[in-house]
Amino acid sequence: MDAVGEVLVERSSETSGDEMERRRLEAVTAGRYEIQSEIGRGGMSRVFRAWDPRGRRLVAIKLLAAGLSLSVEHRERFRREASIAGRLAHPHILACYDFVRSGDVVFAVMPYVAGSSLAERLAGGVRLAPSAVTALLIPLADALVCAHASGVVHRDVKPANILLREDDGQPLLTDFGIATLLTSEHSRGEVAKRFGTPEFMSPEQALGAWDADHRSDIYSLGLIAFLALVGRMPFAGGSPLAQTAQRAVLEAPPLRRAAPDVPVRLAAVVDRCLARNPKQRWRSAAALRRALARSATAGWLRALWLGA
Repeated sequence: MDAVGEVLVERSSETSGDEMERRRLEAVTAGRYEIQSEIGRGGMSRVFRAWDPRGRRLVAIKLLAAGLSLSVEHRERFRREASIAGRLAHPHILACYDFVRSGDVVFAVMPYVAGSSLAERLAGGVRLAPSAVTALLIPLADALVCAHASGVVHRDVKPANILLREDDGQPLLTDFGIATLLTSEHSRGEVAKRFGTPEFMSPEQALGAWDADHRSDIYSLGLIAFLALVGRMPFAGGSPLAQTAQRAVLEAPPLRRAAPDVPVRLAAVVDRCLARNPKQRWRSAAALRRALARSATAGWLRALWLGA
């Protein structure tokens, strides 16, 4: 499954691809959007930068691949992603303006974001300063508060699905294509299919637990924090699937064992995110957000154990 965060970042030149597919998109959007260039692609879609003359703004149009647009399952997942993103009004969640199906052309319209993904920023084992990591985690935790309050579990929180705006570096959570709606039996049933990215799955999601809930996203955010602070994942070595298997049976090592320079208070917050048992993690993204905000204050210990 491709990620919006992986494909909305503008490239230096247009990706070569199926011009017929582009012409079909241009025909459907004629008079509404002016397609400018392809800015990325993933396994399921291509993304184009376009001008919206009515709104007088640049937009990103995510086009479902032609072959997949014939699949009811893929069309529904694409529609659901657009629907969820469209209703989650939050400054750190990438919005969706519109969803259109015209014959076998299926696309979603989103804000155009100039910037890069967190995955690109962390490439090659780059470590971020603890203050920079905290500055990213707090708004992302707040974005999860918004999603979880609407009964949405993201299930694919990873660096590639986090966009960093070029102008201010603020993060945007993207790609709700495999999100679970806790109010939908069909949606919850898809958990057992293990959609997602193995490197950033919680233990329960990797095992296909039908009742994996918001605490799965908290674990994934903890993995991102560990990676950003240490420069590698908690379970080093082996394939992504091997690391996933380790997470299912082993507790994550204490963060400060790998990076002693990380402040004790921040490390303790991240360690709790990575508890193998969901009941031992932060009970909510709101509790995590509060703990992160308090991690530099004298009340951090109370936030750690009583603020969950």
